[in-house]
Amino acid sequence: MTTYLLRRLIQSIFVLLLSSAAIFALLNAVPGGPFAQLRLAGAGDKKSQVTQQDIARMEQLLGLRDENGNPIPIHIRYVNWLKKAIRGDWGKSWAVAQGQDVSFLLKSRLGNTILLMTSATIISLLFAIPAGIYSAVHQYSKFDYLLTTFTFFGIAMPVFWFGLMLIILFAFKFQEWGLPYFPTGDVVSLRAPQPGSLLYMLGAKPGSLTDRLVHLFLPSLVLSLLYMAGWSRYMRSSMLEVLRSDYVRTARAKGLSERVVILKHALRNALIPIVTIIVFQIPGIFGGAVLTETVFNWKGIGSLYVNALERSDWPVVMAYLFISAILVIVANLLADILYTFVDPRIRYS
Repeated sequence: MTTYLLRRLIQSIFVLLLSSAAIFALLNAVPGGPFAQLRLAGAGDKKSQVTQQDIARMEQLLGLRDENGNPIPIHIRYVNWLKKAIRGDWGKSWAVAQGQDVSFLLKSRLGNTILLMTSATIISLLFAIPAGIYSAVHQYSKFDYLLTTFTFFGIAMPVFWFGLMLIILFAFKFQEWGLPYFPTGDVVSLRAPQPGSLLYMLGAKPGSLTDRLVHLFLPSLVLSLLYMAGWSRYMRSSMLEVLRSDYVRTARAKGLSERVVILKHALRNALIPIVTIIVFQIPGIFGGAVLTETVFNWKGIGSLYVNALERSDWPVVMAYLFISAILVIVANLLADILYTFVDPRIRYS
């Protein structure tokens, strides 16, 4: 096992270096950049206060040019960036928060993303696993048909559409019907709650725990329902396959109760595909749900990434993609380790 993990770790380092080099090269090949509009303005407008020399000095400060003003080759810039990234220095933001450290930007958004993704993941697992097991054990029952309908709806449903529908219902329609209504977005309230709102009824102060939980409800509900749809379907399919196994038939033939057969013999092997899904949720906990964060104006890592892409803020984009690649590799290793605990038959050499 130790030899296998060391081999996988060495392979992962090479994969990470190749992926980071590819991402760095692709980002530098993209037309535009943070100074594209300034460069066009300086070239097309004779009255413009921005000169090409000013832009060259800016690029020099950002490490794009050397002391003599000559462009630095891309491979040298990549090596310089990689050395700093290993030390945790992701550079400074070009546009999203000009001049601020990228690490500070990521830390300021990471807590909100972890709160959203973790709550949605826990809620989904608490429903998806029992629902999938019950649906498999009671195949072709009314509950099974109901769950199948829900999963197809959830899988096919666009997340942005569902988010907007919840905002219309819980925020605007509830207010129209005279019911305590939810906020439409943000992480916390920016001002005192309005009379008639749920926050006002609960007496929540801006920035309090109650305020955060009420704001968390709608985006967490969107993600939970989407995750539940897919995960319950995976759990049902896996359990059905295990229930047809010979050792399950043998356990039933020995007179064991159905509860013991399901929970002690079948469940463990049926969880193997779910372990993969849960482990690969780790990169998502960092990366956030881009569409959900955008719809609900949730200040998380996902919305920061979208903002950085729109404004060609390559240091932020590069840090996001590089950390995501690390987490994907870690998730692969963690999945391999967890397999040995879930299924004792699996051994690595």
